[in-house]
Amino acid sequence: MKIIDKLLTEKQKKFAEIYVMSSGILSNTECAIEAGYDKGSAYQRAYELLNHEICPHVVNFINDIRKDISRRYEINRDNHITELWRIREEAKKKGNQMVRLRAEELRGKIMGYYIEKKAILNVNKKPIDDMSLPELYEKMKSIKKKNERLSDARKRMDFLKEENEKEKSSKTVSK
Repeated sequence: MKIIDKLLTEKQKKFAEIYVMSSGILSNTECAIEAGYDKGSAYQRAYELLNHEICPHVVNFINDIRKDISRRYEINRDNHITELWRIREEAKKKGNQMVRLRAEELRGKIMGYYIEKKAILNVNKKPIDDMSLPELYEKMKSIKKKNERLSDARKRMDFLKEENEKEKSSKTVSK
């Protein structure tokens, strides 16, 4: 009998289930301890159980559990509509009209009854790509004029910085 065909022990099954369900919340060692392995050897057991070369049957069982969970919680059009129907009916029983309406709206969107369109309109502005060369120069002039005060302030700061540096250098020379 190949090791891959070997039956799993109860501890191995429990380890695999805990490992998959904890999804990183517990460490591998903690999963082994939880499954009933001795604390002193739990680290080694977890390593062996998750190693495909040592325990391929356990690794395959873990993968099977993951596939089963993935299949069970898979979202497709049919089960999504069914779930929205269930939510709608539950909300209807509880008298929660907003939830009921939202669930019904989402079911309608899935079925294609509602189409959501968004348009961003640039009414007064012409894209730069569509401008001629003279229009681009005009645009640059208007931007430059709009930011003229910033440019003047920058020149003034540079001038003051140079003056400050000249003062410092003249003080060090005179000492």
